[in-house]
Amino acid sequence: MNVSAHRPYQRAPGTSGSVSASGAGATAWTAASSPAPNSTLDLERLLQRRYSCRAFERARPLTPHYIELIMDALTYAPSACNLQPYHFEVVTGKALSAVETLRNFYGAPALLIGCFDPNHPGYTSPHGQDFKLFDLGLALMCAALRATELGLGSCFIGSLPVTEFQAALHLEYEPVIALALGYASPNAVPSDQHFTRRRGLDLYTVYD
Repeated sequence: MNVSAHRPYQRAPGTSGSVSASGAGATAWTAASSPAPNSTLDLERLLQRRYSCRAFERARPLTPHYIELIMDALTYAPSACNLQPYHFEVVTGKALSAVETLRNFYGAPALLIGCFDPNHPGYTSPHGQDFKLFDLGLALMCAALRATELGLGSCFIGSLPVTEFQAALHLEYEPVIALALGYASPNAVPSDQHFTRRRGLDLYTVYD
């Protein structure tokens, strides 16, 4: 199968970009490549279109309806024993301005903060594996894919100054990771690293 033929990102004439392990790569991105709001995408194209957006239209806020749709997507995420050991904070407006000096959020008009809930410690397996962080990542990926389907950009941000962040927002819960959300700037493009994907036998081994 020609992998590059199924990619929503197409190399523009005269450009060069990184090449993945499969030999396919691209760097050019145009606004026309982004899905229209409320469009219906099959799963493969939805996964392909999601990328880490690092340039948002700050002056274009998300509607409450879109925020509700994204938050609703979180409820469908799997978690170990369905314990859902997390809490989410939606940060916009003045609250967002209070934390932008602590970390670059690329002009996103909204943040979805994934937090651990101390009242719900989550599941630890008999072998000692703590599933809380895994559960939180699954939930936020559901939110990112829903945002993509709605024609929005997103970017996972893991390096949060936890103590300062918690103090600035007076959070009851411990912030762990943020998902920046908003409309991508017309100039926003995926990084070259986005196209460098391990594939085939470089990625997995089959035991039969």
